Amino acid sequence: MKISQDEIQERQTILHVELDDNDIDPFINRAYQRVVQKANIPGFRKGKAPRSVIEQFYGKDYLLNEIIDSMLPEMTFKAIQENELDAVGLPSIDLQGINPIKFDATIPLRPEIQLNSYKDIRIEKEEIEVSEESIDERLEQLRLSIATWEPFESEIEEGNMITAQIKCSLSEEILIEESDAVYLVNEEIGRPFPGFSTKLIGLKVDTQNSFNLEINDDFNDSKLAGQTISCEVLVKDVKHRVLPELNDEFAKGIGEGYETLEELKEEIQTGIQTESEQQSNFDFREKIIESVINEANISVPPLLIQNESENIIQQHTQMVTQANMALQDYLQSIGKTEEELQNEAQEEAEGRIKRSFLISKIAEEENIEVSDEDIEIKMQEIFSNSDGEIPDSTQSEEMRNYLFRTLLTDKTIERLEKIASGKESDLPDETIDETEGE
Repeated sequence: MKISQDEIQERQTILHVELDDNDIDPFINRAYQRVVQKANIPGFRKGKAPRSVIEQFYGKDYLLNEIIDSMLPEMTFKAIQENELDAVGLPSIDLQGINPIKFDATIPLRPEIQLNSYKDIRIEKEEIEVSEESIDERLEQLRLSIATWEPFESEIEEGNMITAQIKCSLSEEILIEESDAVYLVNEEIGRPFPGFSTKLIGLKVDTQNSFNLEINDDFNDSKLAGQTISCEVLVKDVKHRVLPELNDEFAKGIGEGYETLEELKEEIQTGIQTESEQQSNFDFREKIIESVINEANISVPPLLIQNESENIIQQHTQMVTQANMALQDYLQSIGKTEEELQNEAQEEAEGRIKRSFLISKIAEEENIEVSDEDIEIKMQEIFSNSDGEIPDSTQSEEMRNYLFRTLLTDKTIERLEKIASGKESDLPDETIDETEGE
């Protein structure tokens, strides 16, 4: 195998590889083992024809094409080892020729990181105070959740629920035609079009109404943006929401064992406090990591970002497919173009990669370690609520590696929290001899 390497640029390099017969022969033999099992060669039973006969019958190029998809990655890995490259992620392989086999492999290398003065970063953690307003808001949400809908005889008001016959058109094209459409009159929802709910306010039951609806220029459907839609509405039924009174009976009706409204408020306060602290801890960690990233110099190979970006796009596509939507319809619903989605995926991919390698670098710098005992304790925590024994699958290398990475990340972020809070001592770990200075 002949290998030449380009200069390293942006933390990636290209290997130019040419294979000889000794490199190829094991793969040709592997292809022969595949082909001979399904080959119909006159004079030979299936699976019994010698390799020389198979090669003559099918040709060497046929056997190469049978195995090349696995051969190139394997030989790329071997070339990486021979050149002692600190590679990360998947290489990009470009076949240049068959006789002889030549290919170029773009290899992403481990990002280069300079941490700089990350120990000087100081960030204050937000103090949590639960206000009366937040408790009242949560109580109001509970009231809304158990409210009842009752007939409403007056003109339509904001917040009513209506059943109506609706037809909306653009010129001759019918956009919506429903005979028993149910709508919550709430402009924040914006359904079916922004401004539609506002037009409903003041209408009466069993009265035919017509109105025009001007669509803003920035509407996510370019066909409708800036256009004027004609709507016809016949309201069949109107209901309004009846909220329960805030008293002890309301608290008892929640179904969680509360006897008084005061008990319910105390529980709500505790819940908000817990949620707020969790969010505060998350925000605190994110600010620290963002500050450390901004302080550091990190060079990431473009191919690594590209691969991760494609992975993010694939996850989006799978999510959309599972929801029985086309990608274009999904993009239209969120008001984004395919190019904007790709740009966001690129930015998210770069952030993920920087974060991952930065944490590993700090763990190395701070001599943070994860022991087998740490992994076992974590395993016990995960299955503490399980009635059965811990599954054997937890002893797999994949599971232990996952727990190792998780614990290493947690320990590293905990160290960064102490540093950012000013709780980490700047003194060296070694004990100082007090008599040394006497």
